[in-house]
Amino acid sequence: MRILLINYEYPPIGGGAATASYHIARQLASMGHRMVVLTSGFSRRLGWEMEDGVSVFRCRALRKKKAESTPTEMVSFLLSAGFVLPRMLRQNAFDSTIAFFSIPCGPLGLICKALARVPYVVSLRGADVPGNEPSLDTMHRFLQPLRWTVLRNSQAIVANSKGLKALSEKKDPFPVVVIPNGVDTGYFFPGPTRKDPIARFLFAGRFREQKNLFFLLEQMNVLASNTRTVFELHLVGDGPLTENLIRHGHSLSIRDRIHWHPWCDRDRLRDHFHHADCFILPSLYEGMPNVVLEAMACGLPVIASRVIGNEELVRDGITGFLFSLKDPGELQRALVAVLERREMTNLMGMTARARVERSFSWQKVSMEYLQLLRSTS
Repeated sequence: MRILLINYEYPPIGGGAATASYHIARQLASMGHRMVVLTSGFSRRLGWEMEDGVSVFRCRALRKKKAESTPTEMVSFLLSAGFVLPRMLRQNAFDSTIAFFSIPCGPLGLICKALARVPYVVSLRGADVPGNEPSLDTMHRFLQPLRWTVLRNSQAIVANSKGLKALSEKKDPFPVVVIPNGVDTGYFFPGPTRKDPIARFLFAGRFREQKNLFFLLEQMNVLASNTRTVFELHLVGDGPLTENLIRHGHSLSIRDRIHWHPWCDRDRLRDHFHHADCFILPSLYEGMPNVVLEAMACGLPVIASRVIGNEELVRDGITGFLFSLKDPGELQRALVAVLERREMTNLMGMTARARVERSFSWQKVSMEYLQLLRSTS
């Protein structure tokens, strides 16, 4: 098949959806399919590149940071991609299109169908579903006619978790199928057993409101008064709240235990996993976080908020702990358990690794997308 994949984020920029796009494109290309990716340019990376058998076109956009994209920058991608897409359609007889995010990429799927009769599949990722991120509710109401047009004309709608499927079908009158995220278990693997008596908690992701990091800092400060075990908190990432978070961290009694690390490539991220004892994700909402899968693949137990996406990855009491955002005491009990019951949490990490090996390979994910594309083309 000749498949066009559209995502305004693609490595080296973006988060979980960029990672998913990268692996799906590579896997399908390795199976002999012609894969073309349309994405945002960044810095001096513009135009055509061939990456691991995938043709990538990076169009001009206003993107300034690897980790974050503003609404204005997303619109700039939509306009720029909309300008170059007709020529791409004339030069390539695509069989199908995968558009990541109903907004901003879904309208480009509409163009594919209108200009070249190329069917498209929409891959929902989380924030593009009404109700998943309350701060975007006004935008979703304003854009509902466009979003519904995109969804109505798609050949299929995919969510990356059962919870996101349920939310989407509750908010929008269209059926949704589930294809979860995957993880490269060959690349992300457990490191050597740590013998350092200092326990290390790790967060990696975007420093934005969604990730609930002010709450995390406060709860780690509380933890220091609940245990005598020495611990550190390592935070890896970047985003609009970076300066405020660092300033707040410096105001806490545990400021010397908090370590800040910049946004990094996956080589360095794997090193962070190997130097940690537990991964923690206190998000207000998620789709299906790739970083949790990567942490599990590295043999780490995970403490995560009990929200859509997290609930489908973390088996409470088996591969880690889930906690209610309304019950900080539940989080404290999980943190203390990691510190004081190390053998148990090491076993949780081993169980987490086995779970992702069994159920979350990118090959499996890509085959499910391929089957869906074949059934709709």
